[in-house]
Amino acid sequence: MLEKKLQKLYYTIISPAFLMILLFFFSEKLNHRLDVKDGGRLISTAIMVFAAITSTILPVWYKILLIKKLRTKKKITFENFAAVQYRIIIAVGFSVYWIFPAYLYGLSDMPMVITAFFALYGLYYYFPSKQKIETEKKIFRIDDDH
Repeated sequence: MLEKKLQKLYYTIISPAFLMILLFFFSEKLNHRLDVKDGGRLISTAIMVFAAITSTILPVWYKILLIKKLRTKKKITFENFAAVQYRIIIAVGFSVYWIFPAYLYGLSDMPMVITAFFALYGLYYYFPSKQKIETEKKIFRIDDDH
């Protein structure tokens, strides 16, 4: 089942991030702040842009590439569909890691919230549930399940 494999990949990628978040949380509670320096506007903007790219732009781009393949062919192979799903999960899974440089560079509240929002949005919206995978298989005319 594709959704089980994608969920395993999803949790494998995001689990270390959540462990790191816990580590940062407990270090704050023990009054030990890990920070590099004040990041400034350039760093804030770059981190927010990279968070947006990994959580929204790359997944949409991967789907656009799949749609372009659909234009030239009547059907897309299950392997092509699965490969795109894996790429989406990898991109979205790594979007949560942009929270760490945002924290380390001491981004102000709004850039930090925007970075976290992008990460949470990507993790929520692209979670590989059975219903979501089945819906996308219908959209892309995939009927072959391995």
